[in-house]
Amino acid sequence: MMIQQAIKTVRTLLPFSGSVTKQEIIEAVENALMLPPYSSIDKDFLIREVESLYNIRMDDFRIIEADERRKPWLGEVKSDIIWSFWNRYEDYLRSQKNFPDAVLNQISKLTDKTLDSLFNPNEKIIVSKRGLVVGQVQSGKTSNYTGLICKATDAGYKLIIVLAGIHNNLRSQTQLRLDEGFLGFDTQHQRAFDQNGVTIGVGKLQQGSVAHSLTSSLENGDFTAGLANSLGINFNTSEPIIAVVKKNTRVLERLNQWLSAQTEELPDGRRTIRNKSLLLIDDEADNASINYNREDDPATRTNSYIRDLLRMFDKSAYVGYTATPFANLFISKEELDDLFPRDFIINIPAPTNYIGPDKVFGIEVLESDEERENVLPVVNRISDYRDSIPQGHKRDDQLPDELPESLKTAIKCFILTCAIRELRGQTNVHNSMLVHVSRFTNWQRHITMRVEETFDFYRRGVEMRVPEIIEEIRRTFEENEQYSYNYNGEEITETYKSYKDVSQYVIDNIPNIDSQVTVHNWDEVLPYLNSAVSKIQVREINGGSGDALNYYDNKNGLSVIAIGGNKLSRGLTLEGLSVSYYLRASKMYDTLMQMGRWFGYRPGYVDLCRLFTSRELNEWFCHITLASEELRDEFDYMSNVAGALQSNMHSELEIIPEFFKFLLLTRLEELLMFKFLGLED
Repeated sequence: MMIQQAIKTVRTLLPFSGSVTKQEIIEAVENALMLPPYSSIDKDFLIREVESLYNIRMDDFRIIEADERRKPWLGEVKSDIIWSFWNRYEDYLRSQKNFPDAVLNQISKLTDKTLDSLFNPNEKIIVSKRGLVVGQVQSGKTSNYTGLICKATDAGYKLIIVLAGIHNNLRSQTQLRLDEGFLGFDTQHQRAFDQNGVTIGVGKLQQGSVAHSLTSSLENGDFTAGLANSLGINFNTSEPIIAVVKKNTRVLERLNQWLSAQTEELPDGRRTIRNKSLLLIDDEADNASINYNREDDPATRTNSYIRDLLRMFDKSAYVGYTATPFANLFISKEELDDLFPRDFIINIPAPTNYIGPDKVFGIEVLESDEERENVLPVVNRISDYRDSIPQGHKRDDQLPDELPESLKTAIKCFILTCAIRELRGQTNVHNSMLVHVSRFTNWQRHITMRVEETFDFYRRGVEMRVPEIIEEIRRTFEENEQYSYNYNGEEITETYKSYKDVSQYVIDNIPNIDSQVTVHNWDEVLPYLNSAVSKIQVREINGGSGDALNYYDNKNGLSVIAIGGNKLSRGLTLEGLSVSYYLRASKMYDTLMQMGRWFGYRPGYVDLCRLFTSRELNEWFCHITLASEELRDEFDYMSNVAGALQSNMHSELEIIPEFFKFLLLTRLEELLMFKFLGLED
C-alpha cells in the first residue's frame, strides 16, 4: 500500500531515536513527496499520519518478582553479546511493520527484563525458571515473545520450543510469524538455513543469523521424529534450533521421546541434557497447559508432558503468555516443578492505538441506547436471531431457512467497509468478517451456505447495478435504522447507526484515536462497491471443512467472510477484521474474552468496524471489561508493594505471589459467576 510505503520512507528521513519535532516531520514529508511514487499523496494527510505514529505512547510494564530466587545477570554481560537476531528483528519491526518508536522501546525494555529474570545460559549450573507475561487480547504478545526469542538466542539459548495453541491453524500461524520475525526463511520450503533458499521477513534485511526449525508453517507441519531426524541437523550444533508445536498429547509425546534420545546418562544414573539451555514459550498459557485435576489425582497428560520436557534439561526456562491469567495464578505451589510463575509475573500495558474492550464496550452497562463517553459506537445489539439461531440450540435442532436480517445487514456492512478502505487508499490489504454463532459444525456448514447465498445476491446486484440492491446498500451507509424488540418483558428500541454518523461521532468525540477517519459521501463510495464484492470470498473454518485462512500467500490482500467456531477464537488473528457477528456465549470469563477477536489494531478503519451481538453478551462484556481493569489495578498495586518491600530490603517479598492470589480471590465471585447464569457453551 502506497501510504504505508511513504510512511516508511519518511521515517528513514527522521532522527532514529529521541523526540521528533513537527518541523522535522514536515521537511521529511516534503522530501519524500519529491519521489515519483509518492507525488500524488496529499501532503497534509501524510503529515497527520506520521504525526499520529510519533504520538503513540505506551506505559511502562509492571513486574512482581520473587526476590529470594532473583539473580540478575544480563547487565554484566550485555556489552559482550552480539545482538544479531534482535537487531535485525528490531529493524524489521521499524522498517517493515511501521512499529512506533515508543512501542519498540518498550518491547526492548520488556524483553531485557524478562531475559534478566531467567538465567545466564552459558553458566554451568542446574536451574529452572518459571515466569508469566500478561497482555491483552490481540495486543501484540507474539511480537513480544518473538523479541524474547531473538534476544535469548543471541545470549546463548540454543533450543527454543513454542507451545502454540491446540489447533493446527493457530500453530501454523505462529510458525509463520516466527519464520518472518526470527528464522528469516519460509519453513514450507526449508527447515534449515540455506543461503540460496527463500528469504522472508528478517531474512530480507540480514542473512548472517543462522537458526534451524524442526517444524514448518504447513497445516500438517507439526513435530514428527522422522522428519526431525531426516533434516540432518545435529542436535548438539552450536546453532539455535526452534520447534513450534501444538499442545496436543500425541505431539508432545513424540517430542519428549525424541528429546529423551538426546539425553546423556550421568554417574548418578540421572539422564539429562546438559549442553543446551531450553527456553519454552507457552502461548495462551492458561489454555490446556494447566493441571486442573484434584490435588490427589495424577496431572493431566498435557501438563505432565510439559513438565517432563522441562525436567529433561539441566537449564530450563518456562515463560507463559496470556491475556487471561486466572488459571495460571491459581496453580497449587505444592508441587515445585509445576508451571506456577514462581519467579516473576509481568503485566504489559497496551499502546494508546490499541482498540481494547474499554474502547469497544466501556465499563458501564447503560439501560438506554445512549452513548458511552470515549467508547466507539460500533456495537449493534440485536435480537432478531432468536427464532432462527436460538441461544442454547443443539446439534440436531431445526436449521434456519434464512438468515436473520441483522446478519444480512452485517454482510452489507462488510461490503461497505471493504469499499471505503479502498477509497481511503488501503488497497491490497486483508479484510475479514467473522461469523461465530454456533459450536456445531453442521450448523456452521449450513450458515456458510446461507451466507454464500445472501452475499451472492448482493454481489450480483452490485455487478449488474440493480437499483433496488444499490439503494439497500446506500441506506445502510447513509441512514440510521431503528428497530424494537421485547427484552425480559420490556420493549427495547435499538438504533443501527449509519457509516456517516459513526465517522462523524469519532471525529467529534474521539479525534485522537485515528487520524484517517473521514466522513464520506455516497457518491464517493459507490464506484468502489464492484471492486469490493469481486474480491470477497466466503469460507467455512472448522476441523471438518479442510479450509484455512492463508493470508500470507495472498500478497494482494484476502477479503473473506469466515464462518466457524472454536478455530476462530482463542489466539488466532483474523487479519483486517472489521465486521463481527457474534452470538456464542460461554460459561467462563476467560473463554468469552478470548473469543473477542475484534480487539487489536485498526489503523485507518477504526470507524468502519462493526460488531453485531446480543444485548446479554454486550452487557457481560461490559462486566468483563470492568473486572479486567480492576484486576490490572490490583496487579499494579502488588507491583508497587513489591517495589517498596524490595527497596526496604524486606525478606517478605517471597509472599507476594500468595498474597496476589488472595487479592484475586476477592474478585473470583464476580469473574466466575458465568457458571451460575445458565449461559450455554
